[in-house]
Amino acid sequence: MPGQEKHNSNADIWSTRVQRELLALTTDNATAGSTDEVRSVIPSFVTIKDHKLDIGEGICYVDFAIELVTKLAPRSEVMHVIVVKVDASLRKRSDGSLDAETPSYPFTPPVVILESGAGCFPSGSTIRDGNRVPMDIDWTPSLHLTDAIMNVALKVKESIKEGEPFEAAEGSEIIDPVEELQKGARRFADNVTKGLSKAFGSKEPAGGKGTPTRSAVKPSNVKAGDEINLLDEPWVDARGVYSCKAIKRPAFVDEIIQTASHKEEQKSFKSAGAMLRSFQKSARSIIEETFLMITDTHIIELKASKLQTTNGTVTFCIPIDMLAKLKFRRQESLSLFFKPALDEPLIYMCPDSADAVHQIQSVLKDHGVRGKHTNAAAYRAINEAMQLVQEIQTKELALKHDPTVNRVNEIMDLYRQAAERFEAAGDLRHEEVVIHMRKFLALPLTVSILDGSFKRSENQESPSKTGEIPEGEVLERSALLLASDDTDPNAREKEKLSDKEFERNVDNLLKEVKEGFEQFKVDGDCSTDATASLGSDDMTLEDVVSGLDAMMREADKELMELMNA
Repeated sequence: MPGQEKHNSNADIWSTRVQRELLALTTDNATAGSTDEVRSVIPSFVTIKDHKLDIGEGICYVDFAIELVTKLAPRSEVMHVIVVKVDASLRKRSDGSLDAETPSYPFTPPVVILESGAGCFPSGSTIRDGNRVPMDIDWTPSLHLTDAIMNVALKVKESIKEGEPFEAAEGSEIIDPVEELQKGARRFADNVTKGLSKAFGSKEPAGGKGTPTRSAVKPSNVKAGDEINLLDEPWVDARGVYSCKAIKRPAFVDEIIQTASHKEEQKSFKSAGAMLRSFQKSARSIIEETFLMITDTHIIELKASKLQTTNGTVTFCIPIDMLAKLKFRRQESLSLFFKPALDEPLIYMCPDSADAVHQIQSVLKDHGVRGKHTNAAAYRAINEAMQLVQEIQTKELALKHDPTVNRVNEIMDLYRQAAERFEAAGDLRHEEVVIHMRKFLALPLTVSILDGSFKRSENQESPSKTGEIPEGEVLERSALLLASDDTDPNAREKEKLSDKEFERNVDNLLKEVKEGFEQFKVDGDCSTDATASLGSDDMTLEDVVSGLDAMMREADKELMELMNA
């Protein structure tokens, strides 16, 4: 359908543009070229304070601060800080749903709103906090958010430097259907409160001093139970306020909250109008929502009405320097570990957990604290490295019993894998692994195995002991007994082959002796001198044969002794 195609086209163009421009503005993951381009466009006195992008809700805005120094006297200066919001969100219908069919950014200019700093403008200025800021620019789709920021920043600087009154844009009041409903609900709640106050409120007795006015709540004295105005300084300059819900608290946090609640109850019963305040508190609790505020000095949990978020009651606050560790699941939860209870985290369900962690890290970085971000992949790499280290220890012990070059190579490969896993996770233990690997290579056992000089020490036989064999002593068997082990099914066949070979050798030996004897006999018949010489020594042929037989018997005897040993 043509209407549907137009709807998708507007939304797609808006989504692509705002994502690319916010990436360049925030410079967290932007390329070097786009970052340099943005820095060259935005003036030096402009700082990006905050931003939000939610494609599903059609929200996109950037908050930036304009910091200007004005000299009052030769040696005195005053710093002006004006916070402005550039809103490039999609339009909304009367029922609060997104209207992606109506032309929006970049086909229409973004809405520029003055967040704070109206008092910094010269006298005679009509602009107030919450009014729209005019832009002197002929808007075209080729322009960007940076162009709007630069135009507004230069107009504000010129007005303050020259002392010229600054006028709000025509039609400055922004009419939002959802906001109108909230305003109506707030007016109704105020009317109900006034009526109840007239009906149940009691006058102070004559001569009474009334309730003493309490000093303004500041970061130095803020505590649980305090009521703060979120539009007053320094709370208006908070790094971020995020909707959340606490699902787990440490014991010391519960004690602080209970103590503050008990004091509030005692105070309410002592003063007049206790019943009215109790009723109002019960009514407010129904429409209250929990928020997490990140300031330059504190982490504050507070409750505020969904209909009126200008005032809030502090539920719990703690200095940010008490934070020891933090974990988060993107768009799910945020876990804060504090020094008083390192094993008990304060866990919040927080859709904007990633941005909250980013702001906390920024504050810690300003305080000089730098941490490391460990993700799931790093955890897996560290666990794998620890398993490899355990395997290395086992194989080093086994190397003493089976010292081979292959085992050394296997251990070295495990060392390299463990070092790579630790280094991939950003863990400093990869240096320790390298040091241990060098020590392993320097061991005498490892050196002797690699250069081939290692010789296995022969087991010396222990001297025979007389008497009974000690219990538990293992007797070593000889090679012959091992060869003729009954457990070997081929032992009998091997023994038969050995006997046949032995008999064959003996037969060959006897055959050689017999051939020599026959040759000797032939020589004796032909040679008279030889017969005469033999006869002269009284040696006959029978004596020679008998000597050979005796020699063979001695050889057989020695062989049997060796076999029986």
